[in-house]
Amino acid sequence: MQLSDEVLPLLKGVDLFASLSDDELCQIAAVTVSQNFKRDETIILENDDSAMALYIVASGNVQVYVTSADGRETILSLLARGDFFGELSLIDGEPRSASVRAVGDMRALVIRREDFLMLLDTKPGLAKSLLVELSTRLRRSNKQISSLASMTVFGRVTGTILSLGEQHGIRVPQQNGTGAIVVRNRPTQQQLADMSGTTRETVSRVLTSLEKKGLIAISDRDLIIYDDLQSENS
Repeated sequence: MQLSDEVLPLLKGVDLFASLSDDELCQIAAVTVSQNFKRDETIILENDDSAMALYIVASGNVQVYVTSADGRETILSLLARGDFFGELSLIDGEPRSASVRAVGDMRALVIRREDFLMLLDTKPGLAKSLLVELSTRLRRSNKQISSLASMTVFGRVTGTILSLGEQHGIRVPQQNGTGAIVVRNRPTQQQLADMSGTTRETVSRVLTSLEKKGLIAISDRDLIIYDDLQSENS
């Protein structure tokens, strides 16, 4: 793919590439291919060991999930523009540890494993950024596992909401002086249920309760998380 006015700004916004210069980003863009996916299309399949590559979300959203022996899906994360996935198998060559599905029509920038490993060999800053990102994701996964194992259903749903705010939220000031975080294009209740290990009906009840307490608000496709929710859940 030829370098376009869109690719370089997108790569600059990816945490993994934050330490790289414009010249280095241009080198990455030169080995990047654009790929489109339809709504509900599987991009990566758990335990698959073919077509290893790094995917960067250019537009749209994806959900990362695992499937239990009885066929139940648990969503590990929801990713949007600037997020990336596929990095584990990219490094160790092992089968995919989770599946990834397009939530709606989406486009990804794809870097083949061979090209990415060559970049790691020549750019120490990229390797360091990758280690930091992997550590962050491991801590997040450990926190999610602990939440699913030890918290009440109410606590799990609340924890999922707070995690969404931490990963994808935008802080905005409020007229009353209190703080809030806005999550654009909020997940559906079923997605929240799959992330929290519960049912959609339970998520609906928890959201209603949190709204009545003034801890969250839902406006069109936005989820507004007030700082008081953090205090309530700590």
